[in-house]
Amino acid sequence: MADLSEILRLLEAERDRYILETADLERRLSFIRNQMNVLEALISGYALEEKMSHLQKSLPESSTQAYLEGNLHSLEEEGEPKTLEQEQELNNKTNSLVTTLSSSSTSTLNSKDSKSTTPITEQPDISDIPKLTTPRKPGTLPLLPEFQEYSIQNAILILMRRRPNLHFHIDAIVRDLYGDKLTPEQLKTAKTNVGKMLSTGVQSGMWYRVLQGHGVYTLKYEKGVTSKPLHKKR
Repeated sequence: MADLSEILRLLEAERDRYILETADLERRLSFIRNQMNVLEALISGYALEEKMSHLQKSLPESSTQAYLEGNLHSLEEEGEPKTLEQEQELNNKTNSLVTTLSSSSTSTLNSKDSKSTTPITEQPDISDIPKLTTPRKPGTLPLLPEFQEYSIQNAILILMRRRPNLHFHIDAIVRDLYGDKLTPEQLKTAKTNVGKMLSTGVQSGMWYRVLQGHGVYTLKYEKGVTSKPLHKKR
């Protein structure tokens, strides 16, 4: 029996290790996809800018030339001599055409540049998540600067809202909240604190525990994958 218990413990430890690696890979994959979207938008913007630049150089000249030739041809057919007033009117119309084409090209480029610089992903709304009203006790293990104004439980909620479809392993949550430079003793304390808050959050319905993973949680309920939603008493 002792051997079986040891084998079971080793298998569970190996499973937990793979769960942690999976969560980390999912995080990295999400980051890479976001970077790819940003690069695609930039490439598209610069490609259009180059295309419009060539168009702006060639199109106005050819259009103006065709316009001039058309007017000259019509005047020759009608047998009317070109007066100074007619030439001035023709020049005014030509300049107007060039200005219109240039304005259209510039407007298109500015619109594309504006879209390409817009962030692909948006930060979640955390205005409903309250901050600490009292300072932490001296000697308390500090969270990373972006989470220092929040309780551990609310910091976890912010973390999950940023990636609502991701499954978070407790070790990954500890690293995201406290950083990766903890001593073994600090890491133990941080994991204990986070573990307590994760359990409390499940009990209050803030997030859900993933059934097939040990120490894995997620923000959204998934039927057959996570723990069931709590039924509040009326």
